[in-house]
Amino acid sequence: MRGGVAAGLIMVWLAGSAAAQPFGQTSTGTFVFDAPTYEHYGAFRGGQSQPGKASLTIWLPPMPSPTMRDGRVAAVMIGHSIGGWRDGSEGVYVKPLLDSGYAVLGLDHFGPRGIKRAADVPGAISPITPVSDALLALKLAATHPAIDPTRIGVMGLSMGGITSEHSAYEFVRRKVLGDSNLKFAAHVPFYAPCANMFSNTGGPLTTGAPMLKLYGGKDETTPREKCERIDALARAAEPGLRWQSHWYADAYHAWENPATKPAFHPNHVNARKCPVTDVGSRVRFIDPDGRERPFDAQELQACIKASSGYSMGYSPEAAADARQRMLAFFAVHLKP
Repeated sequence: MRGGVAAGLIMVWLAGSAAAQPFGQTSTGTFVFDAPTYEHYGAFRGGQSQPGKASLTIWLPPMPSPTMRDGRVAAVMIGHSIGGWRDGSEGVYVKPLLDSGYAVLGLDHFGPRGIKRAADVPGAISPITPVSDALLALKLAATHPAIDPTRIGVMGLSMGGITSEHSAYEFVRRKVLGDSNLKFAAHVPFYAPCANMFSNTGGPLTTGAPMLKLYGGKDETTPREKCERIDALARAAEPGLRWQSHWYADAYHAWENPATKPAFHPNHVNARKCPVTDVGSRVRFIDPDGRERPFDAQELQACIKASSGYSMGYSPEAAADARQRMLAFFAVHLKP
């Protein structure tokens, strides 16, 4: 799953055995766990799922770690893009995070489910499934005796960015974890497509954790007006919201991956022409003028079809700066 990065570390526990065989102080490797698969956001809201599995790979930093507190270290979870985990993309963040003293938690939504291709295969996976996976993986990682469960951050690329962002909504967290107090301590989504939010009638909108959103100014999946509209709606519901954004004006989607050649990909799924869709406690469309109206599944499918395609291309300047911003952000919010 991780190529050379994980060589010598891999050991697989079948689903359920993590409960039977608790982690040891130095346990590392890949652990497979039960994780429901949701066909779409409506199925998630209604609790309708199919059985599935995901995996979590754990790397521990050299000890003693600068993030250690009371014998435990801080950790960062990495969510992969719709292209699946790649050592040349998601994997490049493992070493700098380990070198900074964090345990690293690598998610794989595809391998255990047998998914080979998803970027241009509509319906291959709904983005809410990886979000659920991440919260279940948080629950699993919190049982590791070397990891501080109150200092686990999450970052991710594209679909992994959605994982990082949507796991900050309290409606989503409670759907997956119920009455548990577990939550991610900080979120750094890289170019997460701007499409949805999750209202939470009668409760806080978010978990209260800080978030740094990193966007490309030429990325069709993140039209700036729509991204800022979602943030404005969130701030209106939660005035103390600790979210911030940084834009790389000339960057396209997947700007952090050196293997990404500049190109437009017409068959990749996008929703830039769709209204903001609230799929939380209130299901609704929110238009650019702020008008709310009923959700319409046919309209959503039509606007997604009309939005198909987006440009990708590597930007070494954005990639280097984003890595430093991510590390600086986690240094502040996951510090001992």
